Amino acid sequence: MGASQTTIYKYIGKLKKNEKLASLPRSGYPTIFSPRKRRTLGLLVSSNPFITVKEATASLHKTYPNFKPCEWTVNHQLNKLGYKASLPKQVPLLTETARQYRVEWAQAHYRQNWKRVLFSDETTFQMFCNTILTFHKKENLPPQKAMPKHPYKIHFWGAFSASGTLDYYMFTETLTGDLYRHILKNNLFPPASLKMPRNWVFQQDNDPKHTAHETTILLEQHCPSILDWPSYSPDLNPIENLWSIMKRNVEKEVNKLVLKHKPITIFVFEEIIQKEWENITPELCLNLVNSMPARLEEVIAKNGDKINY
Repeated sequence: MGASQTTIYKYIGKLKKNEKLASLPRSGYPTIFSPRKRRTLGLLVSSNPFITVKEATASLHKTYPNFKPCEWTVNHQLNKLGYKASLPKQVPLLTETARQYRVEWAQAHYRQNWKRVLFSDETTFQMFCNTILTFHKKENLPPQKAMPKHPYKIHFWGAFSASGTLDYYMFTETLTGDLYRHILKNNLFPPASLKMPRNWVFQQDNDPKHTAHETTILLEQHCPSILDWPSYSPDLNPIENLWSIMKRNVEKEVNKLVLKHKPITIFVFEEIIQKEWENITPELCLNLVNSMPARLEEVIAKNGDKINY
């Protein structure tokens, strides 16, 4: 209970004198939420997690006509019950066929030597993002961050394996089949022949540009092996975790320049991205690749549903 010895002795003395241990007066307003009303609020939220605080307050008033809590009080009680409001994370909509194929794919590749696999993908970096929380005093308003209406964006192709990153390519134009084949010829095949083992395996998702006829012929000519990949499965690709780490680090570096009131040009932004790619350690790449068996186990255990990666 955390009570001191002196307090315990005092209460024992009162009990010996047959005195009652009445609660002492407390500061602040007494709570208007009884255990029953708190349970009702919990049932409202558990049965409809999309309910708003305003709607929950109106529902409580309808159930208990003489009970008129304010929205702040209801929100405070929800926090005490362990609830907090968050935007649902968007995940791919998986059909029954897609889930079944994910399970079959995981079972078929359970003994795959993932250290031979070269993972690749594209992503987009935005110059100004607003995804990192910032501290401020409670009595002050939340800090403001100036955001341009149309922030500069740059596309990024990269590849990595268990031994580290391979190569990258930055571009601003729309990715077409011709551009993708240009990237493969100049940024995949030459470094892969130098850094990867002779029997390496190339991984890519099922984007139409990746699976085009001309691209497939090119890959078959230069890659020892190509890994088939299940559709709607970014959660299985460890490069998605690499993108998440990179984007957070890039945003941190941009925020540092903003705090110092330094200009952020396109050239500076591209330099930051390049630096963060080069700072990716082989240890991080190895850890991501080593997570593949656990990902497959979880896919099988969840019958092909989205996994927590």
